Amino acid sequence: MIRKFIQFSIEKPLLNHMLLLFIFMLSIFAYINIPKEIFPPTQMDKVSITGSYAGTSADILDKMVVQTIEEDLQNINELEEIKTSIKNGSFRIVADIKTGSQNLTVLTDVKDVIAGVIKDLPSDMGEPLAKIITHDFPLTLIALSGDVDKKVLLMRANELKSELSKFKDLSNVSVRGDSDEELDIRLNNEKIKAYGLQPSLVVNAIKNISSIFPVGTIKQKSHHLYISTYNGEKTKEEVANTIISIGDLKLRIGDIADVDFKLSDETELSHYNGVRNISVNVNKSKDGNAISLVHEIRLLLKELTLKHPKLTYSIYTDTSIWIKNRLNTVFANIAFGLMLVFLAMLIFINHGIAFVVALGIPLSFMIGLIATEMMGDSMNMLSLLGALIALGMLVDEAIVVAENIYRHLEEGMERKEAVITGAAEMFPAVLTATLTTVFAFLPMLLMTGEMGMFIKIIPIMITVLLLSSLFEAFYFLP
Repeated sequence: MIRKFIQFSIEKPLLNHMLLLFIFMLSIFAYINIPKEIFPPTQMDKVSITGSYAGTSADILDKMVVQTIEEDLQNINELEEIKTSIKNGSFRIVADIKTGSQNLTVLTDVKDVIAGVIKDLPSDMGEPLAKIITHDFPLTLIALSGDVDKKVLLMRANELKSELSKFKDLSNVSVRGDSDEELDIRLNNEKIKAYGLQPSLVVNAIKNISSIFPVGTIKQKSHHLYISTYNGEKTKEEVANTIISIGDLKLRIGDIADVDFKLSDETELSHYNGVRNISVNVNKSKDGNAISLVHEIRLLLKELTLKHPKLTYSIYTDTSIWIKNRLNTVFANIAFGLMLVFLAMLIFINHGIAFVVALGIPLSFMIGLIATEMMGDSMNMLSLLGALIALGMLVDEAIVVAENIYRHLEEGMERKEAVITGAAEMFPAVLTATLTTVFAFLPMLLMTGEMGMFIKIIPIMITVLLLSSLFEAFYFLP
């Protein structure tokens, strides 16, 4: 069987050349399209549930939604530890998935839990969202600054966020230094006293306004009331004309207070070169190519700078630079290792054989690159580490086969017969040697948890390269 395979490769030189060209072209497309990372993307064995109800206090959210969801999640056998974080207006539940469980099945069970809870939630509350947690890959951080009003700066930051959200391979774009609009009610103590009222009674009356409670959150500072995420009238005139009842007395809010809308204090502060700014944090998806994405983002920032000359758009964290530097370092190590392998072959074996064998190394790498792209993996430090480990082993099969062919030629055997016989004789031994090496690395695929998902690319890369070198040794080399 193997003799016929080798004979076929020898008798079809045109097919061989076309196949080589096809592999070369495919490898170029694979290199262009394959995501380039420092480390491979990892799907965490966790499921998250996020929900929000604007302005609701953490305590109300806990009693209204979170406790019920937590109790129902405990009935799912595939879930282990459940962690919850709640803040005013939103909550997040993260649950660990037991090793060996089917993530999609668990996700379906969690969505069923949410579906059972929805019927008891307020009609204006959005449905909580459940998803499998994937590892975030920070891409870049963009600072917006300029001699403009903060509202304008926020508007431009959200405009940038909207433009970035159109990019196919960006997974999470968020604004740092953002502020929500709050309703500022400044009580006039003199007017309150003139009506014969106590300030505390006025505050309680405002709290009872249906458009504020339970959706709004009141923060009281001295004689100020800050109502966050206000859901009632949207102009200060309408708010000022709102009627409140205090005992038997009915009066407008504007009769005893000054009303205005203002931006709340930032939950996050951002500085760049000592200047306060609004920053936009950009993460990419699993399939995104960091280097090409940052290039596209820089082009977008140039357009926005021309559109808004009073603003400065600055990139002050660019992971694509780190990725290029790290990958270039590993590429340099691979190139240096390739030179050492070729030098060693020149010293210890026939120069002609060394040259022919060395030609097979790039072919193995091309096949490995194509396979990596087809499997949906990325070019990263670990995949290149696997290539570096396999580098010295890639020539083993070809050296053994080429030396045996050369031995038959020296013994006077006709060239075609020497090639077929020499290669066929070594097939059982070379196949066994290759498979034993492959089997030595495959157990790494059995590792579970985050570490197992993280390093799985190493045995995959080594296996692909060794099998491609085996194919090259018995098809292209003869």
